[in-house]
Amino acid sequence: MSEQLGLPAGAVVLSGPERVGSEQRWRVRLADGRAALLARLAPELARDLALRRRYVRDLERLRELGAQGGAPGVAPLLALGPEPDAAAPDAAPPWRLRLDPPGETLEAWLVRRAPLPPDEATQLAIDLAELLAPLHERGVVLRDLHPRLVIRGEDRLWLGDVGLGRVDILSTRTAASLLLEGSPYAAPEQLQRTALDPRADLYPIGVILYRALTGLLPRGDGPAFLVDDPVAPPVRLRPGLSAALDRLVLRCLEIDPSARPASARELVAALRGEIGPDGDPRTRVVCQHCSAPLRLGQRLCLACGRVAVDFADESGADGSGADELGARGGHTVELRAAKEDTAFLARLYDTLSPLHAGDVPALNFVIGDARMYSKAELERRIRLPAPLFAGLTRGTAERLVARLQRSGLAVRIVDDSGSGQRSTRRAVMLWTGVGFAIPAVLCLVLGAPLFVIAILFAVAAFTGAVVEAALRGRRRKRQAPLLRLRRAPALPASDPLVARLAALLGPGTRPELRELVGGLALAVQRLVDHRAASPGARVELDALTAPVAPLVDLVVAQVTRVREIDEVLAGLDEGELMRALAASEARDEPAQRRHDLLLGLDRLRGLEDERAAIFHRLLEAESLLRRAVEVGLGVRDEDAGHARAVQQALHALTGGDD
Repeated sequence: MSEQLGLPAGAVVLSGPERVGSEQRWRVRLADGRAALLARLAPELARDLALRRRYVRDLERLRELGAQGGAPGVAPLLALGPEPDAAAPDAAPPWRLRLDPPGETLEAWLVRRAPLPPDEATQLAIDLAELLAPLHERGVVLRDLHPRLVIRGEDRLWLGDVGLGRVDILSTRTAASLLLEGSPYAAPEQLQRTALDPRADLYPIGVILYRALTGLLPRGDGPAFLVDDPVAPPVRLRPGLSAALDRLVLRCLEIDPSARPASARELVAALRGEIGPDGDPRTRVVCQHCSAPLRLGQRLCLACGRVAVDFADESGADGSGADELGARGGHTVELRAAKEDTAFLARLYDTLSPLHAGDVPALNFVIGDARMYSKAELERRIRLPAPLFAGLTRGTAERLVARLQRSGLAVRIVDDSGSGQRSTRRAVMLWTGVGFAIPAVLCLVLGAPLFVIAILFAVAAFTGAVVEAALRGRRRKRQAPLLRLRRAPALPASDPLVARLAALLGPGTRPELRELVGGLALAVQRLVDHRAASPGARVELDALTAPVAPLVDLVVAQVTRVREIDEVLAGLDEGELMRALAASEARDEPAQRRHDLLLGLDRLRGLEDERAAIFHRLLEAESLLRRAVEVGLGVRDEDAGHARAVQQALHALTGGDD
């Protein structure tokens, strides 16, 4: 039996057989201690020559991909049999032996952890899409990326079983068994088409991402092709999710493959904020401070260490902006000048995209003489000066203008507050009074009759009213700002912990430290947000995450010391000191000179040893901090989960009509 199954010498069967899909499977331990999976095509299916040949062909292709380095992240196929021809109809059922990477299945992890923090869920989808991209480039379509087939290793994801989805579908012979074998992670088109393109694998990534964000499956436990109910947007089940992430998840879940992202590479770029959720680079998600791309759902920018949203809409609680300039007070930022060349427009869109709450509309301005445009063109175009953002405080407007001016845009602040209107009215009254007083004095000096003075007064009052009406008319013409600032996320009270870590991401921190500290800052941010979103588990979370604050103190102290050492080491070049020492000996300089150089070398090596020891303690503190965060994120608020399930059911019952 061992020879028929291809069990290598020294291997021990731990469990099995177990029927999974079209295979019988055994868990084994190899002679070197590694875990492996031994599987063979079920004997009754092996008698079907078409199924047998398909099974062997898919495994041979997978083995070739691994040998060529084209299947990174796929559990290695160690052996395939029986020899010499596994596809021969008179041979024993074909089998395979693959390595079983250590770790937890993604299914078990999602059961324990979902819903995840948004940026963590996004990173999971990025990791999955990056595993698929090289397979897609070589023509492999997985067809059913179920979480139970994905293994979460210590530092990466592994695909345990790929390339067998077609065999499982072909081996399903009756309509009843087809429904039983159906998977909510399988793209609906694969049961309607023989040939699939790689977009079929983007559908299960959308399902996994939806489940990671909400803890629920978008279309229930059954196959997607059986369900016509509209998918409840993730943001409805979990308020506060970014609109970009919400749109991208729904794109991946489209029934029509052409409506999904074009490829795994495009999906990765959209999740990382390098392009917009619709594939347009102009709508990408970036930091408002430094314009660095942000992973969807990420609130903390690791490039500059600040919260990504700074210029927040302050016009009202609903974030709708002022309906009319001056209606709620505040200030307007106006664009004074524009150009029609593509370079200017590209710079304008690049500058405004991270600030605007949504997709930046088409900005077609009237450039130069308005008589050069037809009446229809003038109706479609925007006259300058053009109001960009309205309803701002003075401080926000000033910071926003400084940001826009650094990008080379000609902008100014217009005061639309009550004080601005009062000052305008006072100016009108002043100049009206001056316009009346001077002629009146001249009339009195020249002895003009009183009715002439009265006429002058009436003319001055009428002129003042006309001027004020004209100014009000100008304000009314500026009523509709072109853009609206993003809403700022509410920062939980314990965010100072995140701020302390983020403050270490400045230019004085070396890359390896930036990566470590940035990861910890995101981890603590996830915990802070999870605590704020789980009021029913607040007491338990506080007890489990009590070590976080002292661990953050320890990390900050260690990183600060490493930065101090790095500043000193930057001025101590070992090669330069060695060359100076050799030159001193060659020139027979005084011994004190060589002694000073040797002290410099001793100091350099001592600092290097101290840095290594501190870095070791820092890595230990990082491990403890991540473990504390992981424990906290594993705490679930059952009431919040129930509320999400209710919202999903309501969305289905109302047909998506809110």
